Amino acid sequence: MVNGLKGFLLVLMLLPVWHAPAQIFKLPHPDSTAGNFFGTAVALDGRRALVSAPAEDACGVDSGAAYLFELDVATDAWTQIARLVANDCEPGRFFGRSVALSGDRVMISASREFFAQELSNAVYIFEPDSAGTWRQVGRLTSPGGQEEGAFATSVALDGDRALITTSGDPGDARYHGAAYVFEHDTATNRWEIKARLTSPSGTRNGIFGGAGALDGDRAVVGASTYFRERPGSVYVFERDPETGRWNEAARFGDIDGFNISVAVSGDQVLVGESKDGRRSTGAASLYTRDASGKWAFQEKMRPAHPYELGGFGTAVALEDGLALVAGYDEQLRFNYNIDRVVYVFAPDASGTWKQRHVIDVGELAFGAAVALDDGHALVGQASEQQPGAAYVVKLR
Repeated sequence: MVNGLKGFLLVLMLLPVWHAPAQIFKLPHPDSTAGNFFGTAVALDGRRALVSAPAEDACGVDSGAAYLFELDVATDAWTQIARLVANDCEPGRFFGRSVALSGDRVMISASREFFAQELSNAVYIFEPDSAGTWRQVGRLTSPGGQEEGAFATSVALDGDRALITTSGDPGDARYHGAAYVFEHDTATNRWEIKARLTSPSGTRNGIFGGAGALDGDRAVVGASTYFRERPGSVYVFERDPETGRWNEAARFGDIDGFNISVAVSGDQVLVGESKDGRRSTGAASLYTRDASGKWAFQEKMRPAHPYELGGFGTAVALEDGLALVAGYDEQLRFNYNIDRVVYVFAPDASGTWKQRHVIDVGELAFGAAVALDDGHALVGQASEQQPGAAYVVKLR
């Protein structure tokens, strides 16, 4: 058994696709305070894992912190290599609402307001110095002058490019939401705004902003309808390599979720629809781009045993040949003692995506956030009633 199993079980469904059993490792976290919300946001890149604790009292109540872990290949164990806190740490900042990780760069958002209010929201950038110590090297804030809602709702990172969203406001049609593409200029060591992405239809097809994902020259942004009880949208933007302009490439409509979750990997986009289905069991919809550049719906992923109001699709992650979808499940298939699990999907020989495993540690708060890279899954477990947790699962 891998170090760190510690009695937790990885529940496998009846249709295994990998011959070797999956392995699970609980990441160490020194703060045992209930309600620290460790596991609220997670990111994974190669041998590094990033987990936030936005309600940790780093310098006061709800100031927030984030933890960086690294895999020791020799022992196959993950160890903490850094605890990250903003240089201007203050109570109530909720540093760690969203996190991103790419190579030797970390981005962490501090966002304490919802919807129209902005105040001091920011995204913080950390990199290791020559001695290997991770230090804050930058801070990005809203350019201002726009009625677009709270800045730094989500952050995504791919090399020298970042996508930062605002939240919009379902209660005020003026605050339609936006997403900013930032790029790092190595010559000046500055981050510059290259594009401001918005919905051309205002709030009619959903409140633009909230969830965002980035992969190379492609950005994906959700547009939820929240309390209006009707489907929202997801927008795909692509960068023209000749002009450098970002253009809307597609809009996926009829997305049925309160907080739409999104993931992108190459020519595929995965969208979580937690309210989809006759009994609101939920679904994850896969869209693909063909050789001509056109995007089209491919298929819906659903759990093998759907559960009414199951929230399937509340969080999603995607990489080549693997998908993670968080949702609720009936523990031992009874109508009580319900916990949240993470479903693992992979395409079969025909290319149809099928459920292969269910990752289950028997906790209601499990699956608050998910990330996927190089055959490893990272799953956050954020709770108000107990200390948070995060698990790395080796899938193949």
